[in-house]
Amino acid sequence: ILRTIFFMIKRREHYRDSTTDYEALSVQRNAPRWIKALTRFGFIPAVA
Repeated sequence: ILRTIFFMIKRREHYRDSTTDYEALSVQRNAPRWIKALTRFGFIPAVA
């Protein structure tokens, strides 16, 4: 936090949140596992 504040003061800029979309990364990483679980529990029909 102190590092962020230091650079904000040094550069005389307002705080800008990171442009990384962490929600999309989480979904991309976990989607295969979620699909397997939904198939296993019968919410998605298994491919023959």
